[in-house]
Amino acid sequence: MPLIMNGLGDTSLNGSGPEKGCWTIGLINSKSKYLTAETFGYKINANGTSMKKKQVWVLEPSDETGHVCLRSHLDRYLSVDQFGNVTCDCEDKCDPTTRFEISVADDTSGRWALKNVSRGYFLGAAGDKLTCHAKVPADSELWFVHLAARPQVNLRSVGRKRFAHLSEEGDEIQVDANVPWGPDTLFTLEFRGERYAIHTCNDRYLSREGRLERECTKDCMFAAEFHGGFLALRDARGQYLSPIGSRSVLKTRSETVSKDELFSLHDSLPQASFVARLNSRYVSVKQGN
Repeated sequence: MPLIMNGLGDTSLNGSGPEKGCWTIGLINSKSKYLTAETFGYKINANGTSMKKKQVWVLEPSDETGHVCLRSHLDRYLSVDQFGNVTCDCEDKCDPTTRFEISVADDTSGRWALKNVSRGYFLGAAGDKLTCHAKVPADSELWFVHLAARPQVNLRSVGRKRFAHLSEEGDEIQVDANVPWGPDTLFTLEFRGERYAIHTCNDRYLSREGRLERECTKDCMFAAEFHGGFLALRDARGQYLSPIGSRSVLKTRSETVSKDELFSLHDSLPQASFVARLNSRYVSVKQGN
Protein backbone atom coordinates (compact mmCIF):
# COMPACT_ATOMS: atom_id res chain seq x y z
CA MET A 1 0.00 0.00 0.00
CA PRO A 2 1.87 3.11 -1.19
CA LEU A 3 1.75 6.20 0.99
CA ILE A 4 0.26 9.06 -1.00
CA MET A 5 0.28 11.91 1.50
CA ASN A 6 2.97 14.46 0.71
CA GLY A 7 1.79 17.80 2.05
CA LEU A 8 -1.52 19.60 1.73
CA GLY A 9 -2.44 21.95 -1.06
CA ASP A 10 -3.80 25.45 -0.62
CA THR A 11 -7.11 24.97 -2.40
CA SER A 12 -10.29 23.74 -0.73
CA LEU A 13 -11.71 20.79 -2.61
CA ASN A 14 -15.36 21.26 -1.89
CA GLY A 15 -15.67 24.67 -0.31
CA SER A 16 -17.14 23.38 2.93
CA GLY A 17 -14.02 22.97 5.07
CA PRO A 18 -13.00 25.58 7.65
CA GLU A 19 -9.54 25.99 6.12
CA LYS A 20 -7.81 25.40 2.84
CA GLY A 21 -6.87 21.82 2.04
CA CYS A 22 -9.84 20.36 3.95
CA TRP A 23 -12.26 17.75 2.67
CA THR A 24 -15.74 17.09 4.04
CA ILE A 25 -16.30 13.36 3.75
CA GLY A 26 -18.02 10.23 4.96
CA LEU A 27 -16.08 7.01 5.62
CA ILE A 28 -17.67 3.64 4.77
CA ASN A 29 -16.27 0.37 6.10
CA SER A 30 -16.22 -3.10 4.51
CA LYS A 31 -19.72 -3.77 5.89
CA SER A 32 -21.10 -0.72 4.03
CA LYS A 33 -21.58 1.20 7.29
CA TYR A 34 -20.58 4.83 7.90
CA LEU A 35 -18.25 6.01 10.63
CA THR A 36 -20.59 7.81 13.03
CA ALA A 37 -20.14 10.33 15.85
CA GLU A 38 -23.14 10.14 18.16
CA THR A 39 -24.66 13.36 19.48
CA PHE A 40 -24.32 12.47 23.18
CA GLY A 41 -21.25 11.37 25.09
CA TYR A 42 -18.91 11.71 22.12
CA LYS A 43 -19.53 8.05 21.33
CA ILE A 44 -18.40 6.68 17.98
CA ASN A 45 -19.30 3.58 15.99
CA ALA A 46 -19.58 2.31 12.42
CA ASN A 47 -23.34 1.80 12.28
CA GLY A 48 -24.50 4.58 9.95
CA THR A 49 -26.58 3.48 6.96
CA SER A 50 -26.42 6.82 5.11
CA MET A 51 -24.45 10.05 5.25
CA LYS A 52 -26.25 12.53 7.45
CA LYS A 53 -24.96 15.05 10.00
CA LYS A 54 -23.51 12.44 12.37
CA GLN A 55 -21.68 10.69 9.53
CA VAL A 56 -19.95 13.82 8.19
CA TRP A 57 -16.27 14.33 9.02
CA VAL A 58 -13.87 17.13 8.13
CA LEU A 59 -10.48 15.91 7.01
CA GLU A 60 -8.05 18.61 8.12
CA PRO A 61 -4.31 19.09 7.63
CA SER A 62 -2.54 18.69 10.96
CA ASP A 63 0.97 19.80 10.01
CA GLU A 64 3.36 20.20 7.11
CA THR A 65 4.31 16.50 7.11
CA GLY A 66 1.09 15.57 5.35
CA HIS A 67 -0.66 14.11 8.39
CA VAL A 68 -4.39 14.71 8.76
CA CYS A 69 -7.02 14.84 11.50
CA LEU A 70 -10.68 13.81 11.43
CA ARG A 71 -13.08 16.26 13.06
CA SER A 72 -16.67 15.30 13.88
CA HIS A 73 -19.79 17.44 13.67
CA LEU A 74 -19.33 18.10 17.40
CA ASP A 75 -15.96 19.80 16.76
CA ARG A 76 -14.05 16.95 18.42
CA TYR A 77 -11.17 15.01 16.91
CA LEU A 78 -10.80 11.28 16.44
CA SER A 79 -7.86 10.05 18.56
CA VAL A 80 -6.16 6.80 19.56
CA ASP A 81 -4.47 6.21 22.94
CA GLN A 82 -1.41 4.05 23.66
CA PHE A 83 -3.59 0.96 24.15
CA GLY A 84 -5.41 1.32 20.83
CA ASN A 85 -8.64 2.71 22.28
CA VAL A 86 -10.41 4.98 19.76
CA THR A 87 -12.28 8.01 21.09
CA CYS A 88 -13.63 11.25 19.70
CA ASP A 89 -13.57 13.81 22.50
CA CYS A 90 -10.23 15.55 21.87
CA GLU A 91 -10.49 19.32 21.35
CA ASP A 92 -6.88 19.89 20.26
CA LYS A 93 -5.90 18.79 16.76
CA CYS A 94 -2.23 19.44 17.68
CA ASP A 95 -2.42 16.45 20.02
CA PRO A 96 -0.22 13.75 18.39
CA THR A 97 -2.86 11.06 19.10
CA THR A 98 -5.20 12.69 16.55
CA ARG A 99 -2.83 12.45 13.57
CA PHE A 100 -3.29 9.93 10.76
CA GLU A 101 -1.47 8.97 7.58
CA ILE A 102 -3.51 8.02 4.52
CA SER A 103 -2.58 5.21 2.14
CA VAL A 104 -4.61 3.72 -0.70
CA ALA A 105 -5.22 0.03 -1.43
CA ASP A 106 -3.35 -1.48 -4.38
CA ASP A 107 -6.48 -3.26 -5.62
CA THR A 108 -7.74 -0.12 -7.53
CA SER A 109 -10.82 -0.03 -5.27
CA GLY A 110 -9.70 3.39 -4.03
CA ARG A 111 -10.25 2.39 -0.41
CA TRP A 112 -8.27 4.27 2.22
CA ALA A 113 -6.29 2.97 5.16
CA LEU A 114 -5.82 5.35 8.11
CA LYS A 115 -2.68 4.77 10.15
CA ASN A 116 -2.55 6.54 13.50
CA VAL A 117 0.82 8.29 13.71
CA SER A 118 1.44 8.00 17.46
CA ARG A 119 0.13 4.44 17.77
CA GLY A 120 1.54 3.11 14.47
CA TYR A 121 -1.51 0.93 13.79
CA PHE A 122 -4.46 1.16 11.40
CA LEU A 123 -7.99 2.33 12.21
CA GLY A 124 -10.60 -0.38 11.79
CA ALA A 125 -14.17 -1.27 12.70
CA ALA A 126 -15.28 -4.47 14.44
CA GLY A 127 -19.04 -4.31 14.75
CA ASP A 128 -20.01 -1.35 16.91
CA LYS A 129 -16.47 -0.81 18.12
CA LEU A 130 -13.66 1.16 16.51
CA THR A 131 -10.24 -0.46 16.86
CA CYS A 132 -6.61 0.40 16.19
CA HIS A 133 -4.68 -2.84 16.57
CA ALA A 134 -3.78 -3.90 13.02
CA LYS A 135 -0.16 -3.57 11.88
CA VAL A 136 -1.22 -4.31 8.29
CA PRO A 137 -4.63 -3.17 6.97
CA ALA A 138 -7.12 -5.91 6.15
CA ASP A 139 -10.71 -5.51 4.93
CA SER A 140 -11.85 -4.17 8.31
CA GLU A 141 -9.22 -1.39 8.12
CA LEU A 142 -10.11 -0.20 4.60
CA TRP A 143 -12.62 2.61 4.04
CA PHE A 144 -14.48 3.93 1.03
CA VAL A 145 -14.60 7.73 0.86
CA HIS A 146 -17.86 9.58 0.19
CA LEU A 147 -17.17 13.21 -0.73
CA ALA A 148 -19.72 15.62 0.73
CA ALA A 149 -19.35 18.08 -2.15
CA ARG A 150 -22.28 19.99 -3.56
CA PRO A 151 -24.07 18.17 -6.40
CA GLN A 152 -22.60 20.38 -9.15
CA VAL A 153 -18.99 21.50 -9.04
CA ASN A 154 -16.28 23.01 -11.22
CA LEU A 155 -13.22 20.85 -11.87
CA ARG A 156 -9.82 22.60 -12.04
CA SER A 157 -6.59 20.97 -13.21
CA VAL A 158 -3.62 21.64 -10.91
CA GLY A 159 -1.09 21.10 -13.71
CA ARG A 160 -2.84 23.02 -16.50
CA LYS A 161 -4.29 25.66 -14.14
CA ARG A 162 -7.48 25.59 -16.21
CA PHE A 163 -11.06 24.46 -15.66
CA ALA A 164 -12.78 21.54 -17.35
CA HIS A 165 -15.71 22.20 -19.70
CA LEU A 166 -17.90 20.32 -22.12
CA SER A 167 -16.68 20.65 -25.73
CA GLU A 168 -18.79 22.54 -28.28
CA GLU A 169 -19.66 19.24 -29.96
CA GLY A 170 -20.72 17.80 -26.60
CA ASP A 171 -18.71 14.62 -27.08
CA GLU A 172 -15.74 15.13 -24.74
CA ILE A 173 -14.44 17.17 -21.80
CA GLN A 174 -11.61 19.63 -22.40
CA VAL A 175 -9.52 21.31 -19.70
CA ASP A 176 -8.71 24.76 -21.11
CA ALA A 177 -11.25 27.21 -19.65
CA ASN A 178 -9.80 30.21 -17.79
CA VAL A 179 -13.06 30.93 -15.95
CA PRO A 180 -15.70 28.36 -14.86
CA TRP A 181 -18.71 30.10 -16.38
CA GLY A 182 -21.79 28.56 -17.96
CA PRO A 183 -23.49 25.16 -17.70
CA ASP A 184 -20.74 23.49 -19.77
CA THR A 185 -18.33 23.90 -16.81
CA LEU A 186 -20.70 22.25 -14.31
CA PHE A 187 -20.19 18.58 -13.49
CA THR A 188 -21.92 16.25 -11.07
CA LEU A 189 -19.78 13.77 -9.15
CA GLU A 190 -22.15 10.84 -8.66
CA PHE A 191 -21.20 8.54 -5.80
CA ARG A 192 -22.30 5.03 -6.78
CA GLY A 193 -21.59 2.94 -3.70
CA GLU A 194 -17.84 2.68 -4.04
CA ARG A 195 -16.73 4.85 -6.97
CA TYR A 196 -17.54 8.11 -8.73
CA ALA A 197 -18.97 8.94 -12.14
CA ILE A 198 -18.56 12.35 -13.82
CA HIS A 199 -21.95 13.44 -15.17
CA THR A 200 -22.08 16.31 -17.68
CA CYS A 201 -24.76 18.91 -18.33
CA ASN A 202 -25.82 17.11 -21.55
CA ASP A 203 -26.65 13.97 -19.56
CA ARG A 204 -23.55 11.97 -20.48
CA TYR A 205 -20.91 10.14 -18.46
CA LEU A 206 -17.17 10.46 -18.97
CA SER A 207 -15.45 7.18 -19.83
CA ARG A 208 -11.80 6.40 -19.19
CA GLU A 209 -11.07 6.71 -22.95
CA GLY A 210 -12.39 10.29 -22.99
CA ARG A 211 -15.71 9.55 -24.68
CA LEU A 212 -19.03 10.67 -23.22
CA GLU A 213 -21.43 7.76 -22.86
CA ARG A 214 -25.22 7.75 -22.47
CA GLU A 215 -25.05 4.96 -19.89
CA CYS A 216 -22.80 4.77 -16.84
CA THR A 217 -20.68 1.67 -17.47
CA LYS A 218 -17.74 0.29 -15.48
CA ASP A 219 -15.44 2.34 -17.73
CA CYS A 220 -17.15 5.48 -16.39
CA MET A 221 -16.38 4.70 -12.75
CA PHE A 222 -13.40 6.16 -10.90
CA ALA A 223 -11.92 5.78 -7.43
CA ALA A 224 -11.20 9.00 -5.54
CA GLU A 225 -7.74 9.45 -4.04
CA PHE A 226 -6.29 12.13 -1.78
CA HIS A 227 -2.91 13.48 -2.88
CA GLY A 228 -1.50 16.45 -1.01
CA GLY A 229 -4.89 18.10 -0.54
CA PHE A 230 -6.02 17.47 -4.12
CA LEU A 231 -8.18 14.91 -5.91
CA ALA A 232 -7.00 12.17 -8.26
CA LEU A 233 -9.44 9.87 -10.07
CA ARG A 234 -8.30 6.35 -10.98
CA ASP A 235 -10.06 3.91 -13.32
CA ALA A 236 -10.43 0.15 -12.85
CA ARG A 237 -7.14 -0.45 -14.71
CA GLY A 238 -5.18 1.73 -12.31
CA GLN A 239 -4.78 4.69 -14.68
CA TYR A 240 -5.52 8.29 -13.69
CA LEU A 241 -7.60 10.97 -15.38
CA SER A 242 -5.63 13.89 -16.80
CA PRO A 243 -5.90 16.42 -19.66
CA ILE A 244 -4.18 14.90 -22.70
CA GLY A 245 -2.77 16.51 -25.85
CA SER A 246 -3.05 19.97 -27.36
CA ARG A 247 -6.84 20.00 -26.86
CA SER A 248 -6.50 18.94 -23.20
CA VAL A 249 -9.03 16.12 -23.54
CA LEU A 250 -9.85 14.50 -20.19
CA LYS A 251 -9.04 10.77 -20.25
CA THR A 252 -6.90 8.21 -18.40
CA ARG A 253 -3.33 7.37 -19.34
CA SER A 254 -0.71 7.53 -16.58
CA GLU A 255 -0.36 4.98 -13.78
CA THR A 256 1.46 7.50 -11.59
CA VAL A 257 0.35 10.83 -10.14
CA SER A 258 1.92 14.16 -11.07
CA LYS A 259 0.39 17.64 -11.14
CA ASP A 260 -1.37 16.72 -14.41
CA GLU A 261 -3.39 14.04 -12.60
CA LEU A 262 -4.46 16.31 -9.73
CA PHE A 263 -7.66 18.36 -9.54
CA SER A 264 -9.44 20.66 -7.13
CA LEU A 265 -13.20 20.92 -6.81
CA HIS A 266 -14.83 24.34 -6.58
CA ASP A 267 -18.40 25.17 -5.65
CA SER A 268 -20.16 26.59 -8.68
CA LEU A 269 -21.18 30.24 -8.59
CA PRO A 270 -24.91 31.08 -8.87
CA GLN A 271 -25.69 31.95 -12.49
CA ALA A 272 -28.91 33.23 -14.05
CA SER A 273 -30.34 34.91 -17.15
CA PHE A 274 -32.59 37.99 -16.93
CA VAL A 275 -35.31 38.70 -19.49
CA ALA A 276 -37.14 42.03 -19.81
CA ARG A 277 -40.90 41.70 -19.44
CA LEU A 278 -41.78 44.33 -22.05
CA ASN A 279 -39.64 43.23 -25.01
CA SER A 280 -38.51 39.73 -23.94
CA ARG A 281 -34.85 40.65 -24.49
CA TYR A 282 -32.01 39.40 -22.33
CA VAL A 283 -29.86 41.60 -20.10
CA SER A 284 -26.34 41.75 -21.54
CA VAL A 285 -23.00 43.26 -20.59
CA LYS A 286 -22.40 44.20 -24.24
CA GLN A 287 -23.85 47.40 -25.71
CA GLY A 288 -26.27 47.06 -28.58
CA ASN A 289 -27.60 43.60 -27.57
